[in-house]
Formats: sequence, structure tokens, C-alpha cells
Amino acid sequence: MTNNASKELKSFVIQLIIAGVVSVVIIVFVGRIAIVDGYSMAPTLNDNDVIIVESISRYFGKINSGDIVIMKIPELMGGKKKYAVKRVIATQGQHVIIADGKVSVDGKILSEGYINGNETLIGNSLYDDLVVPEGCVYVLGDNRLPDKSRDSRTYGPVNENRIIGKCWLRVFPLDKAGFVR
Repeated sequence: MTNNASKELKSFVIQLIIAGVVSVVIIVFVGRIAIVDGYSMAPTLNDNDVIIVESISRYFGKINSGDIVIMKIPELMGGKKKYAVKRVIATQGQHVIIADGKVSVDGKILSEGYINGNETLIGNSLYDDLVVPEGCVYVLGDNRLPDKSRDSRTYGPVNENRIIGKCWLRVFPLDKAGFVR
């Protein structure tokens, strides 16, 4: 191998390593693209919607009630799913009650114009009246029809360290592209 070819190969390998490191930093600390799998967040998000998930708020911001988050919780999802997309209903210290088809947080019934269905049914009586523990969030899917969303009604509050990031933008389908609320 000539000296010139050796320099070019070395330069290529260094550029490849730098690109790999930058990619990992972006994915871990800035954001990533994800594809929604399932209908637990319908009508807000549907199966095969392509979304951008930002991870900055996980490190420098705050997770708030109403945020749509992506969580890595394979042991809670069952089957082959590793990630879940859900809406944060309450954060640590807030009192959640699900009764008479309504969700209330700290004594106030939530106005949930984004849900699919007219009521929220109890999934597991252990989690229908509780104060969210420190470092945890209470999450629900927007699809509240029976057996359409495995969420905190089934498995309880989720530790915030399981949150990958917030759903920020839908990029596909194009006719529904835009910020996700």
C-alpha cells in the first residue's frame, strides 16, 4: 500500500469513528426518529406514525403532565414490544383517582378532549387511587376503549429513568405532520 493510500484510509477510518460518535451523542442526548407500533395512543397517534422524539428535556428539562413520552419498559409491555408511547397524567406527589369513568388529579377531574372513548375504565384496582411515588409518573394511553392500552392502570406508576424522551413532532403521514400535543 502506498503512503498516500495509507493516509487516505487512516483519514477515512477517523472520519467514520467521528461520525459514529456524533451519531450516538445525537441519539442519546438530542433526539431520534421512532415509529409508533399500535393504537394505544389513538386518536392522537396511530400505528406506523413516524415521530421525532427529543431527549434534551430528559436531561435538562422536566417531564410534565400532558407530555407524550416514549418509555423503555419491555417487562411491562409483554410480547416483543420494548417501548411504549403514553401520555403523562400525573407526576410525583400527585394524587390520581380513576372513578366513574373519569380521571382526577389532586381532586380536579381532567378535561381530556384527546381520548378515544367517553370514559376511562379501571385496569387494576391497585392503581385506581394512589399518590404517584417520588421519581415516577402515571401514564395512560389516549385510547381508553376496553383492552386498547396497557398503561399505569395495569402496571402502576413508571420510574422517570425509563423515559427515553418526549414526542415532539409527527413527520409521517404527511397530511398529519406537525407538533404533537
